[in-house]
Amino acid sequence: MVSTLPPDPSAAEAETRLVLDSNRLSWSQILLVEDDASRATRRPVPGISNSVRGDITVCWHQIAADTPALVKSKSYDAGALDAAEGRASLALEMLDELGHLSPAPIVVAGTTYGSNYRFLCGLRERKLNFAVELPPSALVEPVVVRSWAEPGRLIPLAELLQHAQWTKFSIVHPTTEQPVDFLWADFGPVMRQGLRTRLLIVQTGNVTRLQPGTVFALVSDDTADPSQLINAVGWTRWIRPFVRKLERNARTENGVETPIPPTRLTPDVAVRVNITIARQQDEAARQERELPIEAPTLRGCLATAGTDLKVAELFAGAGGMGLGFLLAGQADCRYRLIFSGEVHPIYVETLKSNQAALAAALRQRTDVVPEQLEALDLRAPEVLARAERDCRDAGGVDILIGGPPCQGFSSANRNSGHSSNPHNQLVEVFLNYVERLRPRVFLMENVQGIVWTPKDSESAEQLSVADDFTQRTMEAGYIVFPKLLDAAWYGVPQHRNRFFILGISTDMGYDAEDFGPWGPFPRPTHGPGTGQGYVTVRQALFDLPHIWNGYEVAEADYCPPTADELEQNPFLSAMRDGAPERIIWDHVTSKHAAYVIDRYRRIPQGGNWENIAEMLTNYADIERTHSNIYRRLVWDEPSITIGHYRKSMIVHPTQDRGLSLREACRLQSFPDWFRFAGSLDGSPRGLTHKQQQLANAVCPLVTRAIAAFILDL
Repeated sequence: MVSTLPPDPSAAEAETRLVLDSNRLSWSQILLVEDDASRATRRPVPGISNSVRGDITVCWHQIAADTPALVKSKSYDAGALDAAEGRASLALEMLDELGHLSPAPIVVAGTTYGSNYRFLCGLRERKLNFAVELPPSALVEPVVVRSWAEPGRLIPLAELLQHAQWTKFSIVHPTTEQPVDFLWADFGPVMRQGLRTRLLIVQTGNVTRLQPGTVFALVSDDTADPSQLINAVGWTRWIRPFVRKLERNARTENGVETPIPPTRLTPDVAVRVNITIARQQDEAARQERELPIEAPTLRGCLATAGTDLKVAELFAGAGGMGLGFLLAGQADCRYRLIFSGEVHPIYVETLKSNQAALAAALRQRTDVVPEQLEALDLRAPEVLARAERDCRDAGGVDILIGGPPCQGFSSANRNSGHSSNPHNQLVEVFLNYVERLRPRVFLMENVQGIVWTPKDSESAEQLSVADDFTQRTMEAGYIVFPKLLDAAWYGVPQHRNRFFILGISTDMGYDAEDFGPWGPFPRPTHGPGTGQGYVTVRQALFDLPHIWNGYEVAEADYCPPTADELEQNPFLSAMRDGAPERIIWDHVTSKHAAYVIDRYRRIPQGGNWENIAEMLTNYADIERTHSNIYRRLVWDEPSITIGHYRKSMIVHPTQDRGLSLREACRLQSFPDWFRFAGSLDGSPRGLTHKQQQLANAVCPLVTRAIAAFILDL
């Protein structure tokens, strides 16, 4: 039994829920068609390339007893068939090749095929029932006379939401095996492109407005139980995690993705997979860090050629890594960027727009950065030749730095953690530049997944990407030091664990034994055993004005901290140095829907999505939700890792809103004068671009600490 609710379900106190029993379904099997046209494997890779894979794979899945199985797939060249009619025709041909299926299945498809007239006509010709999804902009004409619908008028589906009479029910999710709440409204028969069908609208959760979880379902059966139809069409969303799981299993079976432990080349890298383990490791190291150790014997030979150490930066992104080096300069010796390589045009605009601000903040000449910057694809042979020329004209390169895009190695990336991911192949590009430019020192940054991600190799010995890189740079004439560093160790108000490999040319006369257990890296200055606590979220953000959800004032009034506050808070003093005194830039927030803010209100400090699991009914597979999704920060601790903070829905410690861009910049240790470009012309528009640049950035205070140590090599 189900209960009919008023349009606003919050007005209904008593309710009866129907939990669908899949054994009562009219259709014992479902056939679902989908393709990978919009999958990540075919998208341009920001910062790498604008090219996409040329083929599209169409797949038919058979679903019985809530278990999908791939029964047929075909690939075609994206340019060989008409984008709409060709793909639909191919899907129908594949359906015919499956032959007669008994009992007759119901065909399910997402919006790509559901809105395709050729595809729907083909199903009708084959006398197959279907339940397909339409986009909110699709037009339909109600057959039954309605007071709010003029006869013959085509109505956008999104407009129908205001006229829906909702019924509540639950379905046991096939992956989590937990009941998930839905609302549905049955609009009865409608006409679409001359076809008479039935229209159902399904809302995930108790949200009645248009949302990502809204499903507009066009169904062929006028009499079937709506809950059965909704269960069938739900597979247009539920199929994604199943397909990804199959792909991961296939890679594992082929020996590509099987994680391997660090081998002989990186044996001392202790993986820090989450904050809890990181804290345990830091506490265990407390006594070791309290003990005095003999300082390494540094020869100071790196700077003998002059007062400028010349740096070439690869995969520069927004410039966080290079900024750390420039900030580390001293009166008698400084760093100078002679080459910056970055392919993404908007990131290049960020590099350009900060040059003048950088020179002013450093109180130095403008020649600390390259005179000209343009988007460069570092994979291109002509770009490598240009880098060689620029470095040769500058008198050679002392230090080569860079952080190849690392999404494929990231633990937050559940779907492309294998070395064939195009991001992962860029480590090879960095190696090419080491071999050709022959820097005296190189420093590469990446996520810790590089330690266990296997390197594709024809050799019998299976190495991780980190091990392969270490081995080949040793063969190229470097002594190499791998190290996992937490940004919080160096005064960043954020636990951010990143893998660094630092190489020193054997021509400089050093041996590995010259440096002790920490190698050529600075020892932690903050945390257990250092005498200084971690910098906390409160210390980083307490001075910023109180704002609200969707705040858009890019240049806001600001009451600066007192001299005493700055003296007691070195981190804040560093962030404010060089910034305008009574203005704060980019303290702006994304606009979240009211139901998202309601979720935020229910999360305590330190809590995450698990505190509101029953509300996350629009997630296709809640089991795969990352632990830092919907994480509310804690005032008196460092932040969690700041990735794409809007997508992760990171919540302010006390205000019920997402982080502002300036707050996220502070937590990444970008000073207040630093601004991200938002569009190709460098204008302030495009908050999404700024958020992504920040997510990819290296914390400047970390590389500043490393660069300060390197000065004495």
